[in-house]
Parts: sequence; structure tokens; C-alpha cells
Amino acid sequence: IAAFIVNIILNQFNPGFTGQPIAHTSHVWNFLGMVLAGMAFALAGGCPGRQCFMAGEGDSDASTFVIGMIVGAAFAHNFFLAAGPDKMVDGALKIGGPGPNGVIAVIVGLVFCLVVGLLMKPANYKTRVSGVN
Repeated sequence: IAAFIVNIILNQFNPGFTGQPIAHTSHVWNFLGMVLAGMAFALAGGCPGRQCFMAGEGDSDASTFVIGMIVGAAFAHNFFLAAGPDKMVDGALKIGGPGPNGVIAVIVGLVFCLVVGLLMKPANYKTRVSGVN
């Protein structure tokens, strides 16, 4: 509440979605990026917070996951896979979002997670689902 009031007093409050700092309005890529994140977290066995707690408890798989998140974030920013914000250029709004490399990375990630999810099912999957031996 305090930040809200201070932003109004300093005339820095900007209601709405357009023109927010460090944000873009490429909603399709926001959605697909979060689908990819959800699929990857489900394949890894849980949300990032859970993985951090498990890493703190000594789970080596969770530790590998946490290190992978950190290295993945570094790769995303250093190789321009992360999205950029909307900008005002010469008085016109230039829509941000992922660049061509980021779009390719999201598509490859979605395909990879789908393939892993479909091909890495347990051997006794049908027995477990149907309950028939």
C-alpha cells in the first residue's frame, strides 16, 4: 500500500498494461513461455520453490535443478533469448517481447518437454492407470 501511495504522490503510477517498466505486451509469448515453464517444472517433480527447499535438505536432483535454473537464466540473458520490454521510439510504441532466438528457444523447449513427457512414461503405466495386471 505504501508503494502505491508513494507512486501516486510522485506521479509515477501508470494504470493498465501498456507502458509498464520492464514489461511487454506480446501476450502469446508470455503464455507460451509460462506453458513451457509449467511443463518443465512438472517434469522436474515440482515448482522451483519446492526444488530449492529440497536442495537445502540435500537432494542432489533438486540441487542440479536449482543450478540448472541459474545457468539457464544466465544463458537466456547472455544469448538474447530473454524478452525485451516495450519502448517508446521516436514517439511511437515499439512492442517488445522475445526476439527471433527467444521464439525458437520457446518452440524447441515445448517440443522437447512434450517428447520427454510422452516417451519417458513408466513401463507399467497402463497397469497403473487401468488397475488390471
